[in-house]
Amino acid sequence: MIRINLIPTKAAKKKEGAIIQLIFGGIVLGVGASVCLWINRTMDQKIEAEKLTINDLNAQISQLQKVIEKVEDYKRKQADLERKINTIKDLNEKRTGPVKLLEEFTQVVPRKAWITTYREVEKQLTLEGAAVDGPTVSDFIDNLRNSRFFYNVQLIQVQQATEGGKKVQRFNVNCLVNYVPAGKA
Repeated sequence: MIRINLIPTKAAKKKEGAIIQLIFGGIVLGVGASVCLWINRTMDQKIEAEKLTINDLNAQISQLQKVIEKVEDYKRKQADLERKINTIKDLNEKRTGPVKLLEEFTQVVPRKAWITTYREVEKQLTLEGAAVDGPTVSDFIDNLRNSRFFYNVQLIQVQQATEGGKKVQRFNVNCLVNYVPAGKA
């Protein structure tokens, strides 16, 4: 005999399994969407925080740019003032140079010598004079060479002459003059 089972067991179980799968799938999709939304919100918050940080840094940069401009302006002004001060010092040195040169020249000429001609043209100095003896002329030339105001000292001529019944050594010297000495002591 043929048996027919009229109890819907397999179909009901299939239907019930499909509903459970749909509910589980919906929960998984809901949790996945919630996780995605939470990640999206977290990233948005991080992006906003970074934008605020960038804006703060840009504000600090603009403030520092103003400070840098002030510092650069100060440096330009300082360099300009230093240049002006150096120009003033240079002018003062050049103004007092001839005085210092002549003061040292009085120290360079030995006691037993005298200058009869002192001629300077464009820093080229020509000296003529007389001395009691040869060593005095030698001392005079050495003193000129050791001076910080005179350089390229050349003894052009020495000749013996008689003045007032006494023998003297007449000499001619050429040299260059530097009114602002470079530090030769």
